[in-house]
Amino acid sequence: MQIGVLKLAGLETEQCAATLAGALKAVNGVNAVDVSFSHSKATVSFDEDLVSTQRLHVAVEDAGYHIAKPVHGEDGACCGGCGG
Repeated sequence: MQIGVLKLAGLETEQCAATLAGALKAVNGVNAVDVSFSHSKATVSFDEDLVSTQRLHVAVEDAGYHIAKPVHGEDGACCGGCGG
């Protein structure tokens, strides 16, 4: 079992969070989902043998939302986008 945190963009209401949670829960291999509208993130517990993080990203996009672009220095770590 793996737990992943997805930073999100496009959540405008609590209903958006509920809709996205339903879309993620529908993915085979996802065991639990908690979508926080106020923090713009989804915490997903999933079986990495059945589903990849890329598949989770696709589910977010298919539901009409987006994965937020990493920001250099966010959470004290480099996003890796600039190589530095």
